[in-house]
Amino acid sequence: MLSATVQDGTEPDSQILCDAVIDAQENLQRAGSEAVITEVAADKGYHANAQLAGSDELGLRTYIPEPSLPCQRKWTDKCNEVVRAITNNRRRMKRPKGRQLQKLRSERVERSFAHICETGGARRTWLRGLKKINKRYPVTVAAHNLGLIMRSLFGTGKPREFAALRALQLLQTSTCTALAAIRTTSGFLTTPRRSGEPPCNPRHHPVCVAP
Repeated sequence: MLSATVQDGTEPDSQILCDAVIDAQENLQRAGSEAVITEVAADKGYHANAQLAGSDELGLRTYIPEPSLPCQRKWTDKCNEVVRAITNNRRRMKRPKGRQLQKLRSERVERSFAHICETGGARRTWLRGLKKINKRYPVTVAAHNLGLIMRSLFGTGKPREFAALRALQLLQTSTCTALAAIRTTSGFLTTPRRSGEPPCNPRHHPVCVAP
């Protein structure tokens, strides 16, 4: 995740699309990456005329579904830039690529926020003030990103997963040790007697089996 901020409850998502993309691009540059964001996929809550036009000016191709409207749109009171941005976005959403990007958004973006807010406990906070909350929330997101990196490197990225993996490794080690002990004991039980060697006395060797 490249950008995660908490907004006021009175500020809708449809007014922060361009700012979020700019913040994500700046974070990429701070990380030393040469990647450039050229496409944006979001849910219908981010669909707004001004944001679509602003994204078009930034050179971004938007894939945002339109919300259901009670009546048809009126184009007479809108400038050409807004009309072009809305029609281009509508045309992209009808393509297979637009549906594929929406599917990936649901699988990756929404699931990541579910892990952060539900499993990570970032849905609620006991801090007061938006400034303090915006200091804590990126730390939770950074921990999520670190978990993804550790999972790709070591196969586990969370403390709970690491504990389960450690228990599995201990179980595997114990199983291998037990199998080795059984194999050694079986070899001792079935070892043939050498020629000229007196037979084993079961009284002194309880584990020996007389041939």
